[in-house]
Amino acid sequence: MFISKENKINCYCYILFGLYFIINLSFYGYGIYFLESFKIPYIVIGITIGVSALITSILQPVLGRFIDVHHYSWQKILLILNLIIIISVILMSLTQLYILFFSLILIASTGMYPFVVNSVFYYESYGIKTNFGVARGFGALTFCIFSFILGFALNDSGVWILLLLTLISSILMIITIFLLPDYGFSQKEQNEKSKSNILTKYPAFALLLISMVMFMTFQNMFECYMIDIIENVGGSVVNVGISNSISSVLEIPVMFLFLKILKRVPAKNLIMIAGIFYIFRAFLIFQAHDTFGIYLSQVFQMLTFAIISPATVHFTNEMMEDIDQYEGQALLGSTITIGLIFANFVGGNVLQFYNINILLIILIVLTVIGFVFAFLTNIFKNKHAY
Repeated sequence: MFISKENKINCYCYILFGLYFIINLSFYGYGIYFLESFKIPYIVIGITIGVSALITSILQPVLGRFIDVHHYSWQKILLILNLIIIISVILMSLTQLYILFFSLILIASTGMYPFVVNSVFYYESYGIKTNFGVARGFGALTFCIFSFILGFALNDSGVWILLLLTLISSILMIITIFLLPDYGFSQKEQNEKSKSNILTKYPAFALLLISMVMFMTFQNMFECYMIDIIENVGGSVVNVGISNSISSVLEIPVMFLFLKILKRVPAKNLIMIAGIFYIFRAFLIFQAHDTFGIYLSQVFQMLTFAIISPATVHFTNEMMEDIDQYEGQALLGSTITIGLIFANFVGGNVLQFYNINILLIILIVLTVIGFVFAFLTNIFKNKHAY
């Protein structure tokens, strides 16, 4: 039985998302746990992750702009980033320069996001039927499975398993990239150049970015310091794995059905809905007195991140011309890394000098501010058509 070219491309895109999320899980989901195992202080960990995220937040839009203007292949960008990860993993295992190579891995892995996302829309622009929701859902499924496995594996085998998993995933991602066809750029894209600043050209998008920075700071702070939040209610690293698995498995049906949801509810309204549930989720985390309370808050991942992640991707592509979409998606992807900066600078200092309860209050404040800017984005989009 032969698989059609379209189905092959879709399968490779799904694999690309899955491998990205494995790498992301290893050094983003368990990054703090990794560095804590070497007795590195909270404040140093916070600065390390924050500076790495700052560099990534600058790198992502620069690379996106570079692709848009100079028509450089997104596949080549992903190849370079994966080579950086592979070299860093090998050198980290041979030396004790943990912070340096951890930073390089974090920069390269988080820097991949907008280009992994655009892999789906790239082939769609050439008439190949793709589904971002399914691709993202496959990534969530992979994250769920490996998060559950890693929770127990780390408890039994130690943190070095993270390096092995990352190395294998990066090698497999390079193979997958070579299997995906490169169609170059369309004649339309070759004849166009974006001449105006993307934020002044699409002012509602600028408001969306502020909203997403707040929500992603919440998301990053909760996920990065989940081990501390769970230990505060009597849990351990095993509970972190279970918690991550709950949130990931519940993302999957939403991701797979997202295109059907989008036909009924506009992307800008879905962002608002997710904002409301982010506030509710933050209060659940604050009120949690045991691991069950944390697990319950993770149920609402399906109504927060699982909705806002694809909704903002579609919202961005809806409002932007083709020539601006790489830069737009790169800026949108940078909200995750900017959120990572704020989460670790604030979180590291709060846990170093104050306590976990202050961190939980900050989570609530972030979601409220994020919702306000999501509301303003909705109003502004209604008043200004692009």
